[in-house]
Amino acid sequence: MIGLLGTSGLNGMLGLGAYWTARHGFRQPAGLARALAAVTLAWTWATVGLEVLGAAGVLGLTSLLLWSLLGLGIGLALKVRDRQPELVEADDPTGQVWAWESVVALGFVIWGGLFHGVQSLLWPVKVISDGPIYHLYFAARWWKEGALNLIATPFGENAAPYFPAVGDLWFTWLMTGWGGDRLAKVGQAPFWGLSGVTAYALARRLGAGSSSALIATAWFLTSTPLLLFAFEANVDMIFVAGYLLAAYFFVRYDFDDARGSTLAIGALAAGGALGSKTIGVVFVPVLLGLAALAVWRRRTTFPERAGHLVLVFTLPLVMAGFWYGRNVWLTGNPLYPLHLAVGGKVWLSGWYDRLAMRSSPYYLAVEDWRSLWDVVMGVIDPHLAPFWFAAILGLWSLKARRTERDAGVWICSLLAILNVALYWLLIPYRTQQRFMLPAVGLAVVPLARLLDRGRWLRIVALGLLAMHVLMSQNWPFDSGSAPWDLSRLIPDVTAGIFFMPHVALMSPGRSESNRLIGLAVVALLGVGSLGVAWAWSRAKGSSTHLRSRWLRAALASLGLFGIACGLFFPYDLDPRRRSYPVFPDYYLGWLDLETRVGASGAKIAYAGTNIPYYLMGAGLRNEVCYVNVDGRRSWLLHDYHREAKAKGEPTWPDSRPGWDRLHPDYPGWLAALHQENVQILVVARANPDEGRHNIADAQQFPIERTWADSHPESFVPLYGVVEGDPRMRIYRVRPTHTQGG
Repeated sequence: MIGLLGTSGLNGMLGLGAYWTARHGFRQPAGLARALAAVTLAWTWATVGLEVLGAAGVLGLTSLLLWSLLGLGIGLALKVRDRQPELVEADDPTGQVWAWESVVALGFVIWGGLFHGVQSLLWPVKVISDGPIYHLYFAARWWKEGALNLIATPFGENAAPYFPAVGDLWFTWLMTGWGGDRLAKVGQAPFWGLSGVTAYALARRLGAGSSSALIATAWFLTSTPLLLFAFEANVDMIFVAGYLLAAYFFVRYDFDDARGSTLAIGALAAGGALGSKTIGVVFVPVLLGLAALAVWRRRTTFPERAGHLVLVFTLPLVMAGFWYGRNVWLTGNPLYPLHLAVGGKVWLSGWYDRLAMRSSPYYLAVEDWRSLWDVVMGVIDPHLAPFWFAAILGLWSLKARRTERDAGVWICSLLAILNVALYWLLIPYRTQQRFMLPAVGLAVVPLARLLDRGRWLRIVALGLLAMHVLMSQNWPFDSGSAPWDLSRLIPDVTAGIFFMPHVALMSPGRSESNRLIGLAVVALLGVGSLGVAWAWSRAKGSSTHLRSRWLRAALASLGLFGIACGLFFPYDLDPRRRSYPVFPDYYLGWLDLETRVGASGAKIAYAGTNIPYYLMGAGLRNEVCYVNVDGRRSWLLHDYHREAKAKGEPTWPDSRPGWDRLHPDYPGWLAALHQENVQILVVARANPDEGRHNIADAQQFPIERTWADSHPESFVPLYGVVEGDPRMRIYRVRPTHTQGG
C-alpha cells in the first residue's frame, strides 16, 4: 500500500503539473498533441529532478515528492494566469471511428503486451537483457544510496558507467516511488505504449486515415524484437519513444504550428533519446538537423529564426547534457570511452577504438550484406516485408491525389532508410536488431498511407498481422531452412510471440493437460483483449457520453489486467524464489545466499559475475559492491585508463579493458573489504570472453577465489565447496578486531 501511495503521489502530481504546463504554458491544442506534450514535459521534469537531487546526494522519496509538488505548483500558476481561449486542433477527430479490422489489430497489440508485460511484472527479471547487468543494478544502487554515483562493472560491459542513463533514471524514479523493483522491471512498458501512440499520431498528422494508421502502428508494436524486449529492463523502447516524439513535434512545427513552444517540446524529446543510449549520437543529430532546416526555410524575422535554432540545439541538453558533461568533467571526452583518431591526431581519447570494437562478439563486418538482410527480416518479419518495402519505396503515392503532407511522408521514408544505413555503417555492433527500431517507427507513416489505398489492403494487413503474431517467422519452413534466412551468424526466430519458452503455463515440464490449460488461458486473454479494444473504439467513436465511455474502457482494461495477473501469478513458487530466474549457472548459489543474509540484508562484495543485480536479493535488501583487487577504493576504470595513458598505453586490444585488475594486491584488497564493512564475498566463474585477464585458475575463477581459499583466517566458506558447485563460491568475511567479533 505504501508503494502504491508513493507511486500515485509522485506520478499524480507530476502528470497534472505537466498537463497544465502543456495546456497553459506551451499552449498545445487539445487532443494527441497536448497529451504527448504533457508526457514529454513530465518525463523531462522527472529526469531533471533526479539529476539535480542525485548529483546533490539527496535523492529520495521525500525530495522527489517535493520536486513533483514544485512542478505541480508551476503548472497551477500557469493555469491561473492563462486567460486565452483553449486551442483545439485534434490529430484524431472524435467523429472518425475505427473500422472493425483496425479494432482487431489493436486487440492483437493489447494481447501481446498483456501476455509479456504481466509475466515480466510478476516473475523474476530475465537474464537475457542488460537489466541485471547494469540498468536495474545502477537504478537500485542510486535509489538506495540517494546519489548518482559512478558504479564499476568490471566483469561485463565495463563501459556502462559512462553511458548516458536517462532510462536508468526512470527506473530509479519507479523504485523510489514504489520502494522496490516491481514496477521498474517493466519500466519500459509506458514507453512502448507511448511509442505506439506517437507513431499513430505522426501518421495521422501526415494524412493517413485512422484505421490505416492503427493497423500500421500494430505492425510496429508487435515487431518481434520490439515486443520481446519492451517489457524487460532495457532502455531501447525509451530511446525509440523519445526519437518518435521529437519527430512528431518537429513535423507539427513544419506543417502546422511554427511556434517556438512546439519546437521546444520536440527538442526536449530529442534530448530524452540522446540521453538514453549512446547510439543517440548517431541518429538524433540527423533529426535535429532536419528540424534546423525546417526553421531556416520558414519566412520569418531573423531574430525569431535565430531564437528557434537556439532551441533546437540547446534544449536536447536539458535531459542529456548531464551525462555527456559528466564525461567531459571526468575524462575530457563527452563520448568516453570512444577513441577517435583521424589523420594521425587523437580527437577523442578513450579505449574503444575501431580494432577493439571489431573484437566484440556483437561485431559484424560491414560488407556482410547477408547478415544485414537477416537482421532486417528479424525486425520486420519476412511475411510482412513486401508491404513494408512497398510503402517505403513510395507505392502509396502512385496515382494518388497530391497533398502538401506528402513531403512529410517522403521524409519519414527516407529517414527510415537513412537510419538503417547509419545503423549498419556507423555502429559496429551490427548483431543488435533493436538499434533498427526507430526506422520501423518512422515507416509506420508510409505504411499507413499505403493501407489507405483500399480497405482490402487493410484486411490483408490484418491477416498478415495475425500470421505474424501466431506463427513462427520461418513458417511454413523448418528452422534454418527458410529461403530468406541467408546468414548463420544471425539466428532466426523459431517460435511465435505467444509461444516463447519462458511461458509459465506452457513450460515443457508440465503435463499435457496443464499445457492445454495454458493455451486456453492465452486464448482467453486474446478474447478479453479484443473486448478491451472494442471498448476503446467506442470511447473514440462519438462525443456523446464520451466521459462515461472512457471510464468503461479504462475499467475494462484494469479488469483484464487483473485477470491476467491472477492467471500468471506464480502461486506454486516459493516466495524466496520469485526474485531469481532459473539460470543454471548461479541459481543454486543465489538461493543459498538468500537464506544466509537475513531479513535486514548484508553488505556483499562480488567478483566474476556480470549480473550483480541478483545478489541484491529479494526486496533489494542487500548492499552490493565491487572492490578493486589493488585496494584503491575510489578508483574507477577511467582512473586506471589515465594512469595507463601516462605509461604510453592509451588503448586496449579488445573491448574489455582490464587495467583495473592487472596488479592484484591481497593486503590492499583485504583492507578495502574491511573498510567497506563487507560481510559476504561472492565469487563466480568468470567468462573468458569478457576478458582473459579475469581468469586466475584452471576452473576460470578470478583471483578473489584463490585468495579466499588461501586465507581461512579471513574467509569462511559458506557455499560451493561441499556442494561441488563449479560456478560459484560464497564466503563469510571475518571481521577485524576493530570491527568487533
